[in-house]
Amino acid sequence: MSNQNKREIWQHPWSYREGTIITSALVVLGFALQTIGGGTLLHIAGFPWNLISGVVFIGLLVLSFLFLKTHTILKELGSVKTALPAILGFTFLVLLMGLVKQDVEPGNALAKLLGLNHLVKTWSFILINIYLLILLGIVTLKRLTPFNLKNTGFFLNHFGLFLVLFSTALGNSDVKRLSMNCYENKEESRATDSTGKLIKMPFTVKLLNFNIDEFRPKIAIADNKTGRIVLEKGKELFELLDRDSFNISQYHIQLEQFLEYSAKVDSNYLTSMEPGSVPSAKIKVTNLGDRSEVSGWICSGNYANQPEVLRLNDNHTLVMLPAEPRKFSSKVNIQTQSGPTVTTTIEVNKPFHIDGWTIYQLGYDTEMGRWSELSVLELVRDPWLPVVYLGIFMMMAGAVFLFIFGKPKNGGTDHVA
Repeated sequence: MSNQNKREIWQHPWSYREGTIITSALVVLGFALQTIGGGTLLHIAGFPWNLISGVVFIGLLVLSFLFLKTHTILKELGSVKTALPAILGFTFLVLLMGLVKQDVEPGNALAKLLGLNHLVKTWSFILINIYLLILLGIVTLKRLTPFNLKNTGFFLNHFGLFLVLFSTALGNSDVKRLSMNCYENKEESRATDSTGKLIKMPFTVKLLNFNIDEFRPKIAIADNKTGRIVLEKGKELFELLDRDSFNISQYHIQLEQFLEYSAKVDSNYLTSMEPGSVPSAKIKVTNLGDRSEVSGWICSGNYANQPEVLRLNDNHTLVMLPAEPRKFSSKVNIQTQSGPTVTTTIEVNKPFHIDGWTIYQLGYDTEMGRWSELSVLELVRDPWLPVVYLGIFMMMAGAVFLFIFGKPKNGGTDHVA
């Protein structure tokens, strides 16, 4: 190719090269600003300042488009060759968030300096987010004139994505995430934030009952010298006590009796429903090598009972592991300041919504296990969430429009997706 035909950088129309340069520069600039600031995290002001700044941003974007829509820069910013690198840059930061644990104390000085453990509060993330919002805003405004049925799907798709990014960016500072410790038969109206500050809630929660359903406990062979679970082909060997007989390594296990709730009496275990009772099992073990047999009781133990193990020989011991929770839930009464008392059951992945708050089942007293009288609830309030849902709904509707009517014919290079 001759020098006369060689394309100059920033020459109209832009290629992916210019879009990649802008995106890369914003990411590098963001990390540079983060470093210069000593790793200080950015905090967007809450309501109403975030709403005001959002309105100003949209207003400036619309005015810029109206008065400069024929300018070369705005045309280039509305092209797919600019947008695709921006999307890839945003995706890179999102993937980085998945690889580096977020909202924890940094593990080293570099992570703290670059804000890797709090990426949404760093310059890089905010700059790329603003840049992507500008691109989406320009391309969405270009589709408003002339507006027709085929452009509807395009508009819904892109404006929906704009709303999602816009509301999550501005609404992050308004999200409240609290925890509430509820004890059985006691009322609680206070919750704590991440700093331990007590906050008065607009409702009162009374825990009626906390319940845990557990899986059958697992048993394993432990090495007498190391105390560790025996490995076979690099894997720890566990078996669930849900069968009458099975093999673990070189041993045949015969389950003679299993008690879900029990207490030790002399050398045996008897059924007991008293607080502190534990699962226990009477086991007969046959060594498949020398055919020797050993039998006895095992239990995992808890705050009220010592663990019980079965010594098999000089090398190995049979142990029972603590039962794992299958499901835990809280039956509660919730009294709002203005409404009637609501009785409901809150489970993991089955939250309850009341007065703009979402109540999740978070935890319990793990030392007490299924006898815990403490239930830890998480209370979340996100006033911008309806806007996020609206954006997602618009994207889904836009996808349906595009599927039915097809892509607009007059937009080969001026759209993001």
